[in-house]
Amino acid sequence: MKSTSMRNRFFANLLVSAFALISWAADGDDFYRNPVIRTSLPDPTVIRANDGYFYLYATENIHNLPIYRSKNLVDWQFVGTAFTDESRPKWNEKGHLWAPDINFINGQYVLYYAKSEWGGEWTCGIGVATAEKPEGPFTDHGAMFTSKSIDVQNSIDGFYIEDNGKKYLFWGSFRGIYGIELTDDGLAVKPGAEKKQVAGTFMEGTYIHRHDGYYYLIGSTGSCCEGERSTYHVTCGRSKNLFGPYVDRKGQSLMDNHFETIIHRNDDVVGPGHNSEIVKDDRGQDWILYHGFDASDPDAGRLVYMDKVEWIDGWPHVSGDKPSKISERPDVGGILLADPTIFCEDGKYYLYGTSASGPSGRFEVYVSDDLDTWQGPLGTLDGYVLSPETFGTKGFWAPQVFKHKNRHYMIYTANEQIAIAEGDSPVGPFTQEKAEAITFPTNAIDPFVFFDDNGKAYLYHVRLKEGNRIYAAEMSKDLRSIKEKTAREVISVEDGWENTWKTQYGVSEGPTVIKIGKTYYLFYSCNDFRNIDYAVGYATAKSPLGPWTKHGTPIITRQLIGENGTGHGDLFKDKDGHWMYVFHTHNSRSQVGQRRTAVVQLDFDGKDFSVVEGSFRFLTLP
Repeated sequence: MKSTSMRNRFFANLLVSAFALISWAADGDDFYRNPVIRTSLPDPTVIRANDGYFYLYATENIHNLPIYRSKNLVDWQFVGTAFTDESRPKWNEKGHLWAPDINFINGQYVLYYAKSEWGGEWTCGIGVATAEKPEGPFTDHGAMFTSKSIDVQNSIDGFYIEDNGKKYLFWGSFRGIYGIELTDDGLAVKPGAEKKQVAGTFMEGTYIHRHDGYYYLIGSTGSCCEGERSTYHVTCGRSKNLFGPYVDRKGQSLMDNHFETIIHRNDDVVGPGHNSEIVKDDRGQDWILYHGFDASDPDAGRLVYMDKVEWIDGWPHVSGDKPSKISERPDVGGILLADPTIFCEDGKYYLYGTSASGPSGRFEVYVSDDLDTWQGPLGTLDGYVLSPETFGTKGFWAPQVFKHKNRHYMIYTANEQIAIAEGDSPVGPFTQEKAEAITFPTNAIDPFVFFDDNGKAYLYHVRLKEGNRIYAAEMSKDLRSIKEKTAREVISVEDGWENTWKTQYGVSEGPTVIKIGKTYYLFYSCNDFRNIDYAVGYATAKSPLGPWTKHGTPIITRQLIGENGTGHGDLFKDKDGHWMYVFHTHNSRSQVGQRRTAVVQLDFDGKDFSVVEGSFRFLTLP
């Protein structure tokens, strides 16, 4: 249940903080201090949006439902409210906006919220609103249901989840926790769907998290909103199925009001509870945000705290089962692009790659003046550069951007085919007169266009033919097709470092070609990208079509770099004339994605390339 008290104190705080970052970090960049937001923001919900920011929404101690934004989960800034007085939901006029739940569904941001007043357990209900951007403006679609219409007393605290291709909403507050199937757009209860109870009467603030084959039903029990007398704490049970049965460690049912406690009060924080979704940082570490009262100043309201979640013996665990004072910061700020490429123009570096998020992964662009400080995404299409009207519906991979005859081109993979678009600027938009792909005899991916000294263009690419094999072919003058008669296989996998899993059909991919003097150098990656031994080697030739002689040993490997899955990148020169190679690595020792973007400097001795010791670094945002 939610409180709207202590507003005078809250608005005094807001006047101080509305135009400044709210950070209570400990000394040094590696640690932070709780609370992470010293403003009353009960019942937080968090999403990492397509622009790379985390957005937090909370029960409306700020009228019309507050929105905060952060790059790193520690430093938060107030950016506005989900609604205005004009757009505010009109149903249940006496109700306040409580317990929002933010999601990205079918290309739009969908916000579920409760509308209730104290004691209004049969007039309250759950509504839904949508927006194109996480900061809004949100358009209200009204009540999905009320307590009376769904026949569940105190129908508040909605939570959305997708499972096995279906969409569900769970909700409830001390009168049982229920779930029901939604329509495909997530905006209404599916006609004919029946609600099902999954937990007893001890909890509210429902959140379900999937981890290692289990569903974890997390919520809060006790009194939420009585300042220093609050007894709120975070609870948990788990099940192999979304709709239960959920049990505690002893196998006792949550339907019978049994549970495990994850976070309880300590001398510093009273009433910790109603947590957000568990969010991951760039290293795949789990973090949970929740509200609580500062024991030394309970009149300040329910502040926002954050702690790391570890998984021990199959259960979520917060150190000491209580809020921390000072903790190591989340690892956030890395650029998470796979198959990266860098295009240089007018003293700027433009970074593109395969994105794990966004509308069909239509390619973000990040920009830097020095390879150290990056900004973005800065594409002209809400951060993206490729027009939605170009070829493809899925699998947008491995772009390359180049300039030819005063036009900028992006050649890319989509639907396991290769297409090329053009534009006036490296930040887009890149468009096609016809949304079509280049014709190949097989599916083809990972394109790279190389212009030889004679003006001819060659397309290096990967054909999906008994594995992944790198081919080269001369292109037509308009760059819209290849001359298939010139096509030939230039790199295929051999035993050794190129196939450590010893698969029947190996993987060679990610070609990049340069010419130094009379010698052509082809950089490529081998092993499946999920393999920790993914690595980069190169071959040389006297002709763009080969034959190619392999260098013999890879030059970028996990043994050399210290990170798993090193590969699939692009070669370029920095402003000082140094050869640089941008590539991706695995997210961590245990997880492949989201893949992280990194760069190394290469030394060229007139014949061979090698990595400059100590030059490896990840690319990060401020």
